[in-house]
Amino acid sequence: MAASANAQQAAPENTGCGAGTVLWDGQSGKAAEILAVTTNGLFSNQVFGITSGTLGCEDNGVISAEASQFMSENMEQVAQDAASGGGEALATLASLMEIDQADRAAFYRHAQTHFEQIFPSADVTAREALRNLTATMADSQALSRYAA
Repeated sequence: MAASANAQQAAPENTGCGAGTVLWDGQSGKAAEILAVTTNGLFSNQVFGITSGTLGCEDNGVISAEASQFMSENMEQVAQDAASGGGEALATLASLMEIDQADRAAFYRHAQTHFEQIFPSADVTAREALRNLTATMADSQALSRYAA
């Protein structure tokens, strides 16, 4: 009974994009996430979704599908790096967000300073965290051009 009630809740947005994500939208729990990721992998449709801006791979051009996918797969490590102000996962995210090398130190400081806004709870999804990050960057003189 609890499993059926759990399956009725909205799906967490941490499975990346693709047909599996669209197909299993509205489902929650590990089983739905595994099915979504497996479907995405079996049909290899993420490249199509990314290039066409479909299948849940669109983010209005601000957040690239690659950055969204990376965050979905590495959010815990990105959060740890953001809390400490640097690290490999945060550096990879900066690269995928096309943050210039000259602005990387400001990006790392920004992620650390705005950690509570970017990751407001343990329930934040990867997509929400990226949206929170770009929203806070929009207010930063040094980083606003990456959020536009």
